[in-house]
Amino acid sequence: MPETKSQHYVPRFLLKHFCADGKTIAVTDLKTKNKYKTNIINVAQENRFYDLKTMNGDISLEKQFAGLEDKTAPIIDTIVKTESIGWLQDNDKRVVEDFILCQFYRTRKYVNHVKNILQTNNLHLFDLHGPDGNIKKSFYCDDVNIDDNFARVMSYNSLYDIEHDNVIRDAIASMEWVLFKATGKQIFITSDNPTVLNNHLAFMEDNGKTSGFDLPHSQIFLPISSKLILVLTAKVMAEEAKIRLIKMMMAGLPVVISDAFRCSVTGEAGSCPDALVKVFNESQRHNAERFIYGNDK
Repeated sequence: MPETKSQHYVPRFLLKHFCADGKTIAVTDLKTKNKYKTNIINVAQENRFYDLKTMNGDISLEKQFAGLEDKTAPIIDTIVKTESIGWLQDNDKRVVEDFILCQFYRTRKYVNHVKNILQTNNLHLFDLHGPDGNIKKSFYCDDVNIDDNFARVMSYNSLYDIEHDNVIRDAIASMEWVLFKATGKQIFITSDNPTVLNNHLAFMEDNGKTSGFDLPHSQIFLPISSKLILVLTAKVMAEEAKIRLIKMMMAGLPVVISDAFRCSVTGEAGSCPDALVKVFNESQRHNAERFIYGNDK
């Protein structure tokens, strides 16, 4: 194993856009209610968070995550600078989609979620096969020590499976992208678990059979600065909105093209009033494991 060092599960290239000076961030501890300011080096990180003990020896996933961050950072930086996603090429979107998936599964909250499931359910984990290919032994949760290391291994295995699931990848690739800009007094906040997967039909359709990303009315919210939030909307929802618009026009009704619809075409940032900023911020508070970052009023 490499020497002990802090490893961020929310990257600094994202956190810096919520700082007035690019390095000092306001923190709210939802557990203790304490508020303070600190360097982004000190938040959303744990020592050796990506260093794992596996049956095949000790490994570290830090380089893999760092490689994706190196590709994503200049894209996010340019979106923040231009306040537009209209310039994005397909390859740029694929990188951001990879980052969104990675960010969803790499946090402390998700690891704790996996650990809780494994500790409370005697689920089938894996099979040990003999030389003839037949199963020698099946392992269940009760057969292994469900510690934090094991939960992290299983979390990153989930990420690997999702990354290679064509149904989920196709669902995300077909989503409509909209960039919103806070235009009032309120600003966006982020958290220690910033990728919000929202589905207004809840997950009663899910029954544990999907990741949620591939449900027909899913949305992804990712604040990328104190002024900007990236929203990805499922293809079905976007098409339903377009159909409603066409029906209104065919009926001769007065139509006002929504800011979100216009911005989905042009790529420029749409206006996000204080009331909607508060909705997005509340989703961050609800999704957080413990900490809110940014100006949490």
